[in-house]
Amino acid sequence: MKQSKLKKFIAPLLASSLVFSLAACSGSSSSSEKADSKGPVEITFSFDQGIGKPAQKIIDEYNKSQDKVKVKTNILPQDANVVHDDFVNKLASGDTSVDVMALDVVYVSEFASAGWLTDLSPYFDKSTQSKYLPGTIEAATYDGKLVAFPWFTNASALFYRKDVLDKLGVEPPTTYQGWMDLAEKAKGVNGVEYVADFQAAQSEALVCNWVEFVANNGGEVLDQSGKPVVNSKNNIEATQIMVDLAKNYAPKGVTTYTEPESEQVFLDGKALFLRDWSGFWSQANQEGSKVKDKVGVTTLPIGPKGTEPHSTLGGLDLVINKSIDEQHKDAAIDFIKYLSGEKAQKEMNLIAAQPPVLQSVYKDAEVLEVNPFYKDFYGIIMNGKARPMSPKYAKVSDAIQRNIHLALTGKVDVEKALNDTQSEIEELSK
Repeated sequence: MKQSKLKKFIAPLLASSLVFSLAACSGSSSSSEKADSKGPVEITFSFDQGIGKPAQKIIDEYNKSQDKVKVKTNILPQDANVVHDDFVNKLASGDTSVDVMALDVVYVSEFASAGWLTDLSPYFDKSTQSKYLPGTIEAATYDGKLVAFPWFTNASALFYRKDVLDKLGVEPPTTYQGWMDLAEKAKGVNGVEYVADFQAAQSEALVCNWVEFVANNGGEVLDQSGKPVVNSKNNIEATQIMVDLAKNYAPKGVTTYTEPESEQVFLDGKALFLRDWSGFWSQANQEGSKVKDKVGVTTLPIGPKGTEPHSTLGGLDLVINKSIDEQHKDAAIDFIKYLSGEKAQKEMNLIAAQPPVLQSVYKDAEVLEVNPFYKDFYGIIMNGKARPMSPKYAKVSDAIQRNIHLALTGKVDVEKALNDTQSEIEELSK
């Protein structure tokens, strides 16, 4: 074949090869494709449908407020396990289809220890962090780095029968023993049958309750180094108080109660106090509640070794997928700053009754008009604490649930329950 004919034969092949190569490159990464576009940077925010409508409203407002970032949504079922597993599968595989996730606070340590989360410390300095509830910042920090940012939170409080205490002429006790001492005086007053009402079913609700008894008696589950200290003297004493309350001062079915069952007893006017999440306030004061306008709210009690009361924190944090490129990380940071800002924090509270993480919102006049009990609740949530921050939290929780429930139902003594929990968590720590 002559050279001129050879050139004519090869040239189309080279051109075809070049077109194929360019097409393959352009389709290799959705993240790169978005980054190269001249329009707004598109990011995807994933959360569960339980917060879908209020979250979508705020997202739409963010999208309208600027033209540099456009947020799309990936809404998952309202199932904590489904959400957890979906996020794990994406992050573990390096998937970049989701940029920002709303992560349950108990899983922050797990995801951070796996190296899946972007360090947010460079974007939120200590001065900025100080404007938020201390417990929420602590729960978003792992190995000295801010790996998440609080979005909204929740905390428990002690709801009590204000009308009963007024009739008895006493102030709300600050200790467990103080409430127990009211048992005989309060029984029969305005329908009261029980002093104590809380959640003691073998469930995550039990974990939240138990860690409060522990913290409020000066104890810990994990020390600052992450070492289990479950079977300490303070914790044995705290657990015995919980057992005594369940056995002698609460309804017989309390060891089967999660939130709805315990709430119904209080709503029926049968309990002097109820340990529950902040959202119960509105439920207690709705039409049909026998305790409407008769409810006060105060801090949880402390034990003999306790110095100050602490409530368990719940809520969702915002995290950024570490695998996405820098342009998308910058867009994600801008979006998180919007969600954690005063306007969005206030709106999330007013339209969805979610307790804010930004301290200033608790002093907003409009918010206080809707939630008058925030005057008391602010002091409660400022002392809120996270549950044990372990990369293996699900297994830690399971060990606590099983063993503490055995003690509450009288199947083992308190010391054995805590020794067994200690052994299991030590094994998980290896």
